[in-house]
Amino acid sequence: MRKGLFIGFLFCLLCHPLGAQNILLQTENLLRIQQKKFNFGAKVGFNATLPVVNSMRVLDFEANQFHTNYQVGYLAAIFFRFNIQRFYIQPSPSWHYGRSHLDFVLTFPEINGVIDPPIKGNLRMRTQSLELPILLGYHLVKQGPYGLSLMVGPKVKYNYKLDYHMAIDDREVRFVNDDTPFGVNIVSGMGVSIGRLFFDFVYEFGLNQTEASFKQLYSSSPESSFEIQINKRTNVMSMSIGMLF
Repeated sequence: MRKGLFIGFLFCLLCHPLGAQNILLQTENLLRIQQKKFNFGAKVGFNATLPVVNSMRVLDFEANQFHTNYQVGYLAAIFFRFNIQRFYIQPSPSWHYGRSHLDFVLTFPEINGVIDPPIKGNLRMRTQSLELPILLGYHLVKQGPYGLSLMVGPKVKYNYKLDYHMAIDDREVRFVNDDTPFGVNIVSGMGVSIGRLFFDFVYEFGLNQTEASFKQLYSSSPESSFEIQINKRTNVMSMSIGMLF
């Protein structure tokens, strides 16, 4: 009985001119969002940073046998979208906080026929950066409130704070990076939208980057002075949710 009443109510709503008009207006509003020449929006999300280390030196000794682990970080961004039929150009100023963990083995050269045993160590990396990707997107699906798009483009980033914590043998050292380098990444991704709501899935990889100018903030062995130099490339995967206006 209740099921019959519910079906009858829906039938009356659809048949009623005002109900049908409201449905048409809502559909038209959703379509109008997709047809604008200019949109803007905001998004928040998570990232996972997985650095690929090409080489690393600690106290002028070579490190090897790298094993990296990703950890969850955060992001927030605003963006501006210029629509040209099925294409769009989207600059997106953003803030990223990335975390990763690197295990390594420090080996020593032979001196007077004696080789010291290798030492295991680990390096926890924390990065805060301001970033500007400029993406070219293409709508594979653009019908009604639903959309599916692919994106690709360059990203310029500025690491305004690098905080590294190294544990090696029985000593712990904390570093910050002094040269706060700029970097360039290549970004590709996919976006899914339902009306104003959208989800982004993005992968990016960076060019090789050497970090050499570190300042030692803390050491459990105050009499020791540690120096590190890292040549690495960063891979980042991120997922975000946002609103389009």
